[in-house]
Amino acid sequence: MKLKSLEILGFKSFANKTIFSFPANVTAVVGPNGSGKSNVADAIRWVLGERDLKGLRVARSEEIIFGGTPNKPRMSLAQVSITLDNSDNSLPIDFKEVVISRRINRDGETDYLINQSSVRLKDIVELLAKAKIGSQGMTIVNQGSADSILKASAKERRLMIEESLGLREFQLKKEEAKRRLVSTEENLSKTRSLLEELLPHLRSLRRQVGRWEKREEIVNGLGGLEKIFFGSQFKEIYLGKNENEEKVKSSRITLEKEESILVDLEKQFEDLNKKRPDFSQEFKNIRNNIEKLEQEKGVILRELGNIEGQLQGIKRLASQRASFKPNFQEIDSTLRSTRDLLGKILDLNDLETLHKELQQIIVKIDSVFEKEKEDNSANEEVDNLEKTREEISQKIKSFDEKIRIFNNQLDELRKKDEQTGADSHDILMKTQKQRSYINSLNQQINELILVKERMEMREADLLLKLKETGLNASDFVLEKVKDLDAVEAMREQDFGGTFNDLEMKIMRMRHDLSAIGEVDELLIKEAKETEDRYQFLSKELGDLEKAKIDLEVIIDELTEKIDNEFSASLKVINDEFNKYFRIMFGGGKARLAITKVPKRTKKADAEAKQEIVTTVDNGETGVSTAESVEDDKEFEPGIEFHLDLPKKKINSLEVLSGGERSLISISALFAIVSAMHPPFVVLDEVDAALDEANARRFSKILGELVAKTQFVVITHNRSTMESAQIMYGISMAEEGISRAISVKLEEF
Repeated sequence: MKLKSLEILGFKSFANKTIFSFPANVTAVVGPNGSGKSNVADAIRWVLGERDLKGLRVARSEEIIFGGTPNKPRMSLAQVSITLDNSDNSLPIDFKEVVISRRINRDGETDYLINQSSVRLKDIVELLAKAKIGSQGMTIVNQGSADSILKASAKERRLMIEESLGLREFQLKKEEAKRRLVSTEENLSKTRSLLEELLPHLRSLRRQVGRWEKREEIVNGLGGLEKIFFGSQFKEIYLGKNENEEKVKSSRITLEKEESILVDLEKQFEDLNKKRPDFSQEFKNIRNNIEKLEQEKGVILRELGNIEGQLQGIKRLASQRASFKPNFQEIDSTLRSTRDLLGKILDLNDLETLHKELQQIIVKIDSVFEKEKEDNSANEEVDNLEKTREEISQKIKSFDEKIRIFNNQLDELRKKDEQTGADSHDILMKTQKQRSYINSLNQQINELILVKERMEMREADLLLKLKETGLNASDFVLEKVKDLDAVEAMREQDFGGTFNDLEMKIMRMRHDLSAIGEVDELLIKEAKETEDRYQFLSKELGDLEKAKIDLEVIIDELTEKIDNEFSASLKVINDEFNKYFRIMFGGGKARLAITKVPKRTKKADAEAKQEIVTTVDNGETGVSTAESVEDDKEFEPGIEFHLDLPKKKINSLEVLSGGERSLISISALFAIVSAMHPPFVVLDEVDAALDEANARRFSKILGELVAKTQFVVITHNRSTMESAQIMYGISMAEEGISRAISVKLEEF
């Protein structure tokens, strides 16, 4: 956002309409003392919402308006307009260019405008606060107030920095919440007092009317219940009869129409069936062939299963034999025993004994070779079974192929049959569905006729009860059915029982009412009015207590937000403050520290502040502004200076020279501008106390900051003038009237 222009009319010494344009980053305003150049800064401060006359250097508000000269009469009003470029939407308003105007007449009436629309001062202050602009912060530094941040109290310093940080918006909301909280607490106190005063009288009235409350309840409730009882039933009957007749009529019309449709469907089905060919015999023949093949295939499959089982058994036995490991120790033993027997045989002479011994040798040898013979037999049997299984498998494949051919023939025949019979099938389904629908319509009509007869009987019974009660039947005629909607709603809401339950309740209430005497209507009226008043105040009290809690939460949340953002921003400001302090003083250290000061009365705020010496974190001596506090007082946050000047020890801000105070204030100002980048800053002769060397440093720093902040500088200093792109000269060609002349220095 940029400051585009300033228009002044009738403000102080600017009697004639004067327009200042600010297209450059640095604009200098120069002129001799008394020419009115500081009135430019006053005009900007005033249009931004300044209300402190001291800050505007006047004693009365009418002194803001041009007072006249011997050659020019005084003016009746003063007006200042400032134009801001809002292309970047820094201001939350739907305009790319925002014109803020303020005017005052001699009656003291003040008007505020935004783009020619009347607004409140509060609206302007809140709008500008969102863009870090305000009349109380560091946006405008007037002549003589360059060291205002040093002169200010700790609390005032914090407020000045908060506005520069854009926290003024939240402070305004917090202050508004505090004002509302005070008002709410006052209203709470008044409401509690009224309730305490009203309650004893209300209790007395409650006791007096207690014995009549039941009668009043019965009287009020009986009429309503009777109206609900009869009204609901009559409404249900009348509407039900009409609805029933409409349904019967509609169903019969529908039935006639649907029967005609059925006749057409049956004729269509008959015609299509006559044209449809018969494939039933062909289907039967093919299915018989497939069934026969499946049976034959089943026989072979069972035979195959048999063979598979035999193969599995033989293979399992062979596997067990394959896993057999010969016992070489046993074989060795057999051979040794055989050799021994042969040796004995050589010595034998008895042929019979010889025969027996040889027979034992043969048995032992046969036992060794018996397993090998069995294995050969098993292998031969497996080969035969495998051959048979292969033959059976080929037969199965043959059967599968024949079955596949017949299935293909069946699919082809089915497709042919579906193509020729699709239309007739659809018509058949529609016909069956239509017959079912017609049957349901007939059943529905019969049920509706039964409902009608039951409602007529119920209506006759209800009319008899109505006559016995003494109510007028004409109140429940069909034309008034719509008026009974509310009655039906009451029944649904207030009485959830059946009509029989409701009738019994009416009879009991009539009996109870006959036992209750007359009541004092005036007393009941007074009691009701008092009760209503008490309930209203009780609700008001609850609302106020809730509002108080909500406001306290808002205040706490805003306080936390302000403190958090302030602390974070202060770290950045301190880095810049120390940097510029060292540039201006050629060394040293400086920082701003958060402190707590007691909340003070207006009288205490007017008293002089005490300067004390404190010790900074690193053990060096610095200066801070503080006040003596008592332990039982409430505190609020403030800002104090911690300074360490090179080659100079100080114990109070009062010992600083004017130049030193100016350098410190300028360092703090540049630190805030560098850290927070406000849209624009107006400086009114803040460099007046600087010597030539410091003026050059001032001008150099100013040249660095213009990249993000626009400056309007009122000055006498040549170095500062050299940093400007545009210069306005203020003079008084006519006594008492300021006149401006602009020069674009870049053209030279």
